[in-house]
Amino acid sequence: MPKDRLRRKKFKIISPMMLSMILLVTFVGYWLHGQYYNEKRNLQIDLFRLYHTSLSDGEFILFYRTVIKPSLNATDTTNLEKLNIGSPRTTIDFKKDYIKELKAFVDSNKAYLKLFIAIEDNEIIPDSLRMDRQSDIIRIGYPYNIYPSQIYNNEKKEVKESYSQLFSSLFLKLLNNKYPNLNITEKEKIDRKKVEWFEKNNHEAILKDKLAIIVYSIKGRESSIIYFENYYFLLLRIILAQIAFGIVLIGLSVFALVFAYRSYLTQAKLNMLRSDFVSNITHELKIPVSTAKAAMEAILNYGITDDKEKTKSYLTMVASEMNRLDSLTSRVLEHSKLESNKHLLKKESTNLNEFVERIVKSVQLFYADTINIKFNKPYENIIISIDKVYIEGVIRNLIENSKKYGGDDVSICVNLWQEGLHVYLSIIDNGPGIPKEYINKIFDRFFRVPTGNQHNVKGFGLGLSFAALVMKQHKGSINAYNLSEKGCEIKLKFPS
Repeated sequence: MPKDRLRRKKFKIISPMMLSMILLVTFVGYWLHGQYYNEKRNLQIDLFRLYHTSLSDGEFILFYRTVIKPSLNATDTTNLEKLNIGSPRTTIDFKKDYIKELKAFVDSNKAYLKLFIAIEDNEIIPDSLRMDRQSDIIRIGYPYNIYPSQIYNNEKKEVKESYSQLFSSLFLKLLNNKYPNLNITEKEKIDRKKVEWFEKNNHEAILKDKLAIIVYSIKGRESSIIYFENYYFLLLRIILAQIAFGIVLIGLSVFALVFAYRSYLTQAKLNMLRSDFVSNITHELKIPVSTAKAAMEAILNYGITDDKEKTKSYLTMVASEMNRLDSLTSRVLEHSKLESNKHLLKKESTNLNEFVERIVKSVQLFYADTINIKFNKPYENIIISIDKVYIEGVIRNLIENSKKYGGDDVSICVNLWQEGLHVYLSIIDNGPGIPKEYINKIFDRFFRVPTGNQHNVKGFGLGLSFAALVMKQHKGSINAYNLSEKGCEIKLKFPS
């Protein structure tokens, strides 16, 4: 497969992947953005409720201080005319009856003592004591014309301002208890005419990174807007689960896309290797078939059957090519048997020093002056159990690979040594080495370093794969390393 075609296919795969990731990230971002502002609106509503709770609590605290507490402390000797509770229409008899009923109610409802203690200590009403109990004790005063709203109406301006400060202080305490990091940044008074406009356009304040609520003074005569700050991290903590879900979703999607893309690249490379393999094996098989065919045609068509020497020569050529064809197919079958563990090794005790030295001399003699092999062996003999036939085939194949890929006048060094519980045999050459991206794939079945449509180096990728299978059968290993300067090293590792 040409590289430009592979590049175009990559682009076609990557483009929709990237587009889908952009859409997913956009969707998750939009969803989290919506969750953030929904929680911001919920927080605004909660702050508004908290403010009105402070008003309700403040009104009761004032009622306790100015009415309930003085009434409970009143005795028979108290001058009830000076007891400032109720309105001018509240008579002394009303006050007496109210005090009597109030004391009886408190004596029969001891929980109110906890409420009064909480007010005295912290000026904060606990949630558990807030609702019904306040209403019950307030309702006692209605028949006697005594109720909380009278307090604010009957006081002077200075006292009313102190009451307003009480309400503000109470709101700050409630705010600090529920949202410790949330602060009030400013309080802006607004005209009553602007209230309706603000309520209609409140979402704009939210969208402009502001958090605010409209509040009204006692009796609603004045309106203000309270702005808050330091709410960002609070909202982020609230939607932390959604953020985590979004991150996990994007992470899983990225992982899936990367996995799919890598699988595609692997498949594309396998397709390229398969194409090379088909091309190579076709080339390898075509040569003996074509040669044998040409020889047979010469015998049949050119009348050389009477020439026994030529006929013998052509038949010998046919037999040689058929033997070569048989050898190629046998190697593939032998590889399959060894890969499926159907072929049992015939191990025998072997002196590796003599065994490897014989192989090196044989290869040196075969290639004559076109190869230079040096063998470094230890002084002491190394004896292990191996299948001589298969190991010899592995060693010969490795040396021949160094010769084939190393170029003219290649130098090969074969080293044998023992280290601990393992025996090592390495073949080092000074050739061009193996491309970094393929060095971990050369032991794969049918793999050959891609060379396009060129066949200057024969073979179809079974030699190193076969060597890896043989070493695995021997409970050993085989690895390839590029040298820092030039060449590569193939190292065999045997158990001693």
